[in-house]
Amino acid sequence: MEHEIFSVFLGIVFIVLAYLVNVKKMVGILRGYNQERIRDKQKFIDLVSPFYLVSGAILILVPFIFSPEWSMVAIHLVIMANLILLIYVNVKMVDK
Repeated sequence: MEHEIFSVFLGIVFIVLAYLVNVKKMVGILRGYNQERIRDKQKFIDLVSPFYLVSGAILILVPFIFSPEWSMVAIHLVIMANLILLIYVNVKMVDK
């Protein structure tokens, strides 16, 4: 039961992050990204914000659609996808 609650909570946090990054343009709240070196901030926002929105929706919906074991699987997959996105942005979207 704790995994389902954590999954829904994390999904809400991701959706709030997507809102703050896309609408309020608060890219400074995202840690791990070197905002000073990012070439095109709007392209960065257009990449990161939908990722967090979709990830949040997945984390909220998985406990209600699938069995409880899938909540932890979804959390792990979203964390791995977030790590891949972090590496991609820090390699491809920053000035050298």
